[in-house]
Amino acid sequence: MDYVSLSVAFTVLGAVGIYFTHKQAYQKGITDAVLMHRQGRLKYKDYLDDNGERMVDIEIDPIEDDE
Repeated sequence: MDYVSLSVAFTVLGAVGIYFTHKQAYQKGITDAVLMHRQGRLKYKDYLDDNGERMVDIEIDPIEDDE
């Protein structure tokens, strides 16, 4: 294999790895957020910033057992 083919192969393999890692991390993050909301640990409020864009201020309370 020449250098270009090898580089393309590693780039494609890296992109596939990043895609699946991101997909799993996103799903875990959504699950964690839903569970924290159910437990009452996730508090948030929405507001408009100086440019009129909608923003969210998020606060996560610590786990009571880990104090």
